[in-house]
Amino acid sequence: MDPLTLIATAVALGASEGARETAQRAVSDAYGALKSYITTRYGRAAADVEGVESEPDEELRRQLLAKKLGQAGAAEDADLLALAQELVRQVAEHAPGAAATVGVELTRVDAVGNIAITDVDTGGGTGVRAEDVSAGGDITVSGVRATAPGEPPHPR
Repeated sequence: MDPLTLIATAVALGASEGARETAQRAVSDAYGALKSYITTRYGRAAADVEGVESEPDEELRRQLLAKKLGQAGAAEDADLLALAQELVRQVAEHAPGAAATVGVELTRVDAVGNIAITDVDTGGGTGVRAEDVSAGGDITVSGVRATAPGEPPHPR
């Protein structure tokens, strides 16, 4: 995952209902530190952080935040990346349910050939989540559609 996508994903995880419901202090503190850093250092992206907070499951919001951070030069910011990685680590440890709403979850897969995941349509959250996956060939993910719980699907 490229640094800007990781940062935008971390903001979404920190703002997600699962993280808020868990309310672990470590998650809250890590999210507060990340948000504060972004809004202080990259003020132009503050509105986009709020957009992700309002719709953390919306991929377009995360993409827009990543784009704005990229335009501001955040891709090379090691401190920002470290804050995002820490938040992802805290969510994984204290609020795994925040990232658990996925259409496909691959964990520790070692395939000899290709891996293809297509036409994933979830009722909420992230469409595909992969961890520690390797393939002897290509990994192709396409046709992923994810909507927030209770939100009607987007027109195709």
